[in-house]
Amino acid sequence: MSFPGKLIQFFFTLLVVVVPLIFLPNTSELFEFNKMIITYILTLLIVTAWISRMILEKRLIFNRTLLDWPILIFLITQSLSLLFSIDPRTSLMGYYSRFNGGILSLLCYSLLYWSAVSNLDKKSTLSIVNWSLLTAAVVAAWGFLEHFGIDSHLWVQDVKTRVFSTLGQPNWLAAYLIALIFIPISKLISKIRWWPAFLSLLLFLVLLYTKSRSGLMAFAVCFVIFWIAYLKKLGKFEIRSIKNLLIISLLTLTLTLTIKNPIRDMVITSPPQTTSAPASGTSLESGGTESGTIRKIVWTGAVRIWKSGPKNFWLGSGPETFAMAYYQFRPIEHNNTSEWELLYNKAHNEFLNYLSTTGILGFSSYLILLGFMFVTFFKSQKPNNQSSKNKNVENHLAIDNWYLIISLLAGWLTISITNFWGFSVVIVQIFLFLFPAFTITLNHEETPRKSIPQSTWQYLAQLILYSSALLLFSSICNYWLADVAYADGQKAFRSFNATQDPEYILTAYQKFSRSYELNSVDSPISSELGVTAAFMSLLVSQNDTDASGQFIEISQIASKKAIENSPYHPNYYKSRSRALVVLGTMDSRYFKESDEALAHAQTISPTDPRIPYIRAINAKYDNQPELAKKYYEEALKLKPDFADAKAQLQQLATPSSVPSQ
Repeated sequence: MSFPGKLIQFFFTLLVVVVPLIFLPNTSELFEFNKMIITYILTLLIVTAWISRMILEKRLIFNRTLLDWPILIFLITQSLSLLFSIDPRTSLMGYYSRFNGGILSLLCYSLLYWSAVSNLDKKSTLSIVNWSLLTAAVVAAWGFLEHFGIDSHLWVQDVKTRVFSTLGQPNWLAAYLIALIFIPISKLISKIRWWPAFLSLLLFLVLLYTKSRSGLMAFAVCFVIFWIAYLKKLGKFEIRSIKNLLIISLLTLTLTLTIKNPIRDMVITSPPQTTSAPASGTSLESGGTESGTIRKIVWTGAVRIWKSGPKNFWLGSGPETFAMAYYQFRPIEHNNTSEWELLYNKAHNEFLNYLSTTGILGFSSYLILLGFMFVTFFKSQKPNNQSSKNKNVENHLAIDNWYLIISLLAGWLTISITNFWGFSVVIVQIFLFLFPAFTITLNHEETPRKSIPQSTWQYLAQLILYSSALLLFSSICNYWLADVAYADGQKAFRSFNATQDPEYILTAYQKFSRSYELNSVDSPISSELGVTAAFMSLLVSQNDTDASGQFIEISQIASKKAIENSPYHPNYYKSRSRALVVLGTMDSRYFKESDEALAHAQTISPTDPRIPYIRAINAKYDNQPELAKKYYEEALKLKPDFADAKAQLQQLATPSSVPSQ
């Protein structure tokens, strides 16, 4: 294997090792953001090495597969949806805080697939799979220790009740574990050995500790499928495998009925208990008692988005724009749930998410892609045409291949099941594309190539390639550094809100300004800069009117830019309104602009009771009690049990102070 080929194998190994493990405390989103950044970097390195290999070997290295056209069609429909997106930046990069799912991430996963089938062979594939299992062992071991409180002091979530290890959320951890668990199980069935037995037990124990209903359901369904597929082929194998399979089944059933989890709770009823906050922060994600009701409401909103017009029917609102589109079609029943103020940036059903954001074309292309991926697992089981001399050896290798392919198929199927009740994250999406690739590369044998003398044009081409890669790498690093500064600004701004210490608002402004210098396109950054600049203007207004005016200008430019980049997101109108209210304490004319921003927010989010509530507060600031009363009543029509609105409405007769937003 050439040096670029070895690099490709090394980078793929890093991909399956680093992505599940990495999380950093200095970014705005600890887990998914850093996993996405690493995926961008490693995809860039893999593709660069792939092109370098083609330049060195003076040939096109691209293996045609069954999935080429389905992937291309999928990318084309996603790109068409991007062209008509209500928020092109979000559609390109993914929703800020989720990141996975934008066109750029889908392109990365596709390139990873093509890079794998064109460069990996059986030996390198088996090595990558083994590294995946080793990483899963590390992730699961941490989850096991987490169940006993090893890091409970670091999180506000009750991690001992529902573990999430290095994945960041219990359902995400469950999806990751069950995608890999069938590989050690298959090794255990064929021959009882200590390490697959230990790993299978560890992964399943931690799966139970996640208390993920979707994860447990996916495991149960795919274990049955795995068992059926295995028994169908068993006639040619050793009969002792049946005994091993029965032992594994009995063990998993015993653990399921022994350790507290949602499946056990359905079989063995127990008195209701008051539990602490769910590990995910929401009933919907945590599988709490309200999850079914909330899902129906969110799914109803997703279908409404799709049915809202011809453009949305065919192309949707744009990849990853569910948060903005849902606000427009959010059912009023959502206000009757405990999660009424939470922002839902996913439909919590991958299929409905594609339907609502990419329309019937994007949704259909996704289903077609999954269908061809499914077929790939069976097409990859090639018959052997070996000579009689090597027949036994070749048959043994074919059986080993079959064990792994059926394990990858079972793990791949779990992804669609968990996605039906949730949504994919970075490492799971990587597996969605790589598992079919691995079934193909298991049939590739290494073909050594002779060294080819390098010409001047090859050296020049390599120089251009590496220079371009360096520029892209620099852009990715700047994107990451911008988020680090953004996270620092958020921390400082929260401290300012809690203490009103001017030092914190100065720090927040400096950090947001730095973030804006590196990334002025993403709306969350410019929105926060607009608010902190308004506070800075107020802070210096008495001592330096010129500086105050400059901060006002920065606030106006930044808050307007956030809205221009994301015109359908009501939260950026709310942030602009807050900035204008701060400016209104110096000049009352800004109160009118603040209300105009909120009025626009109300048109794109008509069922959100918080918006008329804020408009009422602004009216009180502007000494318009009758208008404030009208807005409080509007908020109560949308949410009759809105306690804050009721209290403020009662205080209107004799207000003692102006409430804060």
